[in-house]
Amino acid sequence: MRPIALAVVAALAWPQAGVTAAKEPAWTVYADCAAAYQANARIADPDRPASMTAQVSDVANDYAAAARARYRPAKAARARVQTRIERQTRLLAGQPREAVEHIIDACPQVGG
Repeated sequence: MRPIALAVVAALAWPQAGVTAAKEPAWTVYADCAAAYQANARIADPDRPASMTAQVSDVANDYAAAARARYRPAKAARARVQTRIERQTRLLAGQPREAVEHIIDACPQVGG
């Protein structure tokens, strides 16, 4: 796995390490997951149906909404979350699908 993918996986895992189940992951975790799903949707795959790409994009939107809901102050959420998602998506753009999927596997469930 490339260093960038390892850094993103570490960033996703670290906030959750040693935390009780009652604590929600930080907004950044959800934003990074949105970026990973967005990058996954953009990876060219001639065997992937358009409906699957759309579904992956919908999941990315769900993670982005979860990140905005957790960001404080709420007034700045949309811009700050979108900026992070765009930056992380650019970082993941050159990664192989397996690296992106490894990050997705570390993502918490949205809504519970």
